[in-house]
Amino acid sequence: MTLIINDEKTLKSLQEAFSAQFPYLKIEFFSKLHKPGTASGLKFKLDPTITIGECRSGHAEGDWEIKPEMTVNDLEQGLGTIYGLGAQVFRKTANNNWIETIHTDNWTLAEHNAESEALLQVRKDRLG
Repeated sequence: MTLIINDEKTLKSLQEAFSAQFPYLKIEFFSKLHKPGTASGLKFKLDPTITIGECRSGHAEGDWEIKPEMTVNDLEQGLGTIYGLGAQVFRKTANNNWIETIHTDNWTLAEHNAESEALLQVRKDRLG
């Protein structure tokens, strides 16, 4: 999948494109960048209806290819370094909650997506 990043796009449009490719993951954007393996403070979470141009200081634009074999860390750090976007990936749990992937930033996007899908299937099977 390719994320098209420019100042006119909303954060929500990036979220929707990401979740279309990885339905058991979501990406949230924050006003502060975070270091690998650390959480993003929820008080810094950005409103997804704002444009990319409204929430970053650097204004690099481009098409960025996101591959399933990319690690969460590579995605988050790349969005921060290249595009000035503070991002955090969340994974759906078996209880339909969302957790930050901070302890498994070295997993690929495909691994996270598959893990959530499997856990949700087990839950569904148990509930009948």
